[in-house]
Amino acid sequence: MKISSISVTLFITLLFAITAFSCTNDTPEPEEPVGPDLLIPYAISDTGDPIFRNGRIYVNDYSNLLHAVFMIAGNSRDSEYANEAYLPELHPDKMNERAEEWLNLVGVIDRFFHDSGRFDSWFEESDNGYKPSGEVDLSVYPHLVYSYHMHHRGDRFDDQILYDRLSREPSNYLVKPGRYLFGDVLRDGKFYHQDGSVDHKSMSYGLGGVHGHAYAWIIWAKPGGEDNMGIMPEEALEAWLGYSTAEMVEMYREIAAVLDNSWVEDVSVYDFGDGTTWRLDAVGAMIRGKKAMADFLYMFGTDEDREVVQTLFERTISMFEAVEPLARPWGLPKEISFANDGVVAGSDRVDIYDWYQFLNHIGGGYSMDREREGTAMYITNHREDLFDTIGELSDSALLGALEYHLNENNRLVSEVNFESGEVADNTLRVSVAGMFITMAGNNYRKGSAFERASDWADVSSEVADRSRLLYDLKFDHIHLLEESISR
Repeated sequence: MKISSISVTLFITLLFAITAFSCTNDTPEPEEPVGPDLLIPYAISDTGDPIFRNGRIYVNDYSNLLHAVFMIAGNSRDSEYANEAYLPELHPDKMNERAEEWLNLVGVIDRFFHDSGRFDSWFEESDNGYKPSGEVDLSVYPHLVYSYHMHHRGDRFDDQILYDRLSREPSNYLVKPGRYLFGDVLRDGKFYHQDGSVDHKSMSYGLGGVHGHAYAWIIWAKPGGEDNMGIMPEEALEAWLGYSTAEMVEMYREIAAVLDNSWVEDVSVYDFGDGTTWRLDAVGAMIRGKKAMADFLYMFGTDEDREVVQTLFERTISMFEAVEPLARPWGLPKEISFANDGVVAGSDRVDIYDWYQFLNHIGGGYSMDREREGTAMYITNHREDLFDTIGELSDSALLGALEYHLNENNRLVSEVNFESGEVADNTLRVSVAGMFITMAGNNYRKGSAFERASDWADVSSEVADRSRLLYDLKFDHIHLLEESISR
């Protein structure tokens, strides 16, 4: 039995008040860490050994392993992985065990890589432990902040203490990145790289990186959110997030003005001074970031803001529809050039990680197709056909992964050739495997090619067998990931 909403509210309100106070007062400088509690590699060898590229550990690999652990844990319920038709022994013990593993990973990343929302992109092994890079890679943020997925699904775990821990322990990790991006990276509607430059990457990664802040307020306000963020008093949530809805509306208005001035109608993309060739992961991050931004302005802005929202959605869909026809079963190129006569490949390679990121931006978490009562529900009201398009794209991508993204050892590769789908880099990267598990867990039921285990008896044997194969691939890779960790 869950603790009451009143108890949760009082507890977390106190937690928020204490943390908000600590954010505005001087605190002793923490001792510089000599190394994290867990070492997560960049890649895994054919024999299962961890590979640390250049003696470094990367926050992105920690973040993507974190997502994979969540997806396996969160979907180990009766209707999916723990169904009688698949692995019923997962529920509840193994499911809860992985949730605790997730909490431990959050603590490791929060303590080691994190400084008030600023994440060093990598640490390099040295004589005295691990030396920080001093570099902030904004591309990490759009999916790093996606960790709200576990917080919002804490009630799937039938354990009172675990439920309470999932409700409170990740709080610092969940909101500080958004505070950093709004407070240190955004100025006058523009997101800046560490070197002071602005381009399509800084704007996309920055906007995608603050979508967790928008989602927190959206969940707080929307109908049906009362059992989640809606149990928080407004002043408590504002203190923790660091920004009121009115302040965020103002920042989003400034961003919207920059976007409007940068839109190139003829090619359906923005030009922020660096041209119209974009990285694929930036396309996805922009789509996700604008989705959250548009819904936020729709819910908390004025009638004039809602006119802006219409334009934001139309241009988001225009970008998606420009890119989607270029997709092959094995993916989209890691760079895309937008031109007057349509989009063309800007690279001859498909970066599998970026392809999976793009798909998860379209269909995972607070993504392009996430529509709920109280939000703008633009696709439902104006472009319902896009649900089928997203479903077909998801089916094609997952079928393509099973056919083109596996090497002779049935392990995911890092790159394929865009023209042919042939493997170009055989390396099993931790981030590729982590994002595959995450994306596949979110997207596999968007179309009709796959189904959850509880429905296997009601679909064709072909769909059931294919779905089992997809489940097996996810579990094969989560085991590889978990075994690669040095403790």
